[in-house]
Amino acid sequence: MAYLIRAEEVTGLLTMEAAIDAVASGFREFGRSPELNAPRRRITTPEGVRVSVHPGGVPSLGGIGVLAHAEHVAVSKEVQTYHNMGGPVTVLFDVKDAALMGIIVGRIGVAEIEAERPTPMRTAATSAVGTRALARADSTTLGILGAGGEAKYHLLALSKSLNFTRVKVFCRTEKTRVEFCRMMEKIVPCELEPVASAQQAVTDCDVVLTATNSNVAVFDGAWLQPGTHVTSIMGGNVGLVKAGIAAAKRRELDDATIRRSDVIVVNSLEQAIQDEQGDLYDPVQAGFLTWERVGELGALLNGKIAGRTGAAQVTLFKNNAGQGIADVAIASKVFFLARAQGIGIEF
Repeated sequence: MAYLIRAEEVTGLLTMEAAIDAVASGFREFGRSPELNAPRRRITTPEGVRVSVHPGGVPSLGGIGVLAHAEHVAVSKEVQTYHNMGGPVTVLFDVKDAALMGIIVGRIGVAEIEAERPTPMRTAATSAVGTRALARADSTTLGILGAGGEAKYHLLALSKSLNFTRVKVFCRTEKTRVEFCRMMEKIVPCELEPVASAQQAVTDCDVVLTATNSNVAVFDGAWLQPGTHVTSIMGGNVGLVKAGIAAAKRRELDDATIRRSDVIVVNSLEQAIQDEQGDLYDPVQAGFLTWERVGELGALLNGKIAGRTGAAQVTLFKNNAGQGIADVAIASKVFFLARAQGIGIEF
């Protein structure tokens, strides 16, 4: 038998710590068995309605399946926003016999923070896994560019991964960054400080997180101190360019940041190439980066590639698109927790 589970019924059932562990399990299995995941695929209408599909399987957690979600995209020269975001749907099958286990409808989140984006736990947990693997273990200062829903979930996830004591936050609207700090200081054990410029948010930070909706680079790589780790979560928009909706591909990082990065790791190399993602694809096309220098998170977690090897290195984790293994890992954990409590409608 199969079960229908609504996300609002399971909000808060999965902790962020458990989500991070689940996503790490998914990427480790992906690193050993590439057939467990396929790159995200998207289709886009001329009106800007876009559907994303994320297939993956995590045998250790019992699930294989697909997450799908939609959004109506609006694009300006500098930012990408959304007229509407359709709630995600995850379809789970049993890895042992392919039986349909269930369907989870809606945004899976934590109780403390509203889930404004379709997959906030997956994205933040993935960033936490990559950041923990590459940042210096003694990192204490975090700089955040962005103060929306992704930034909130990311701060929660990163605070579970490293012992940050101070967080500097910048976004273009003063009121938004002040409200962000007031809200999040009640949730994470860090001193939060709204700052007036991107340079202030980046300078003297051990870790820099970019969680924006920008179409252009949000900081100057020259501001990075030796030993800094950067995590960027913006993927790509080549489908919108080809549909005539966006004039150019998105960038969240500048060339200086790519040039200064001694170690670069992504979720999926195939995804970066398929989507011609500007932050990496364009530097490769320009000739100052090669794909051989870009590693994958699964390989890093399995010790197949080296991560940070020196305290002064600048490292970069490009969370370059949600992968189905991460979605299915979280959905599988939620499904079994929900069923243990009798949550779900049999169908």
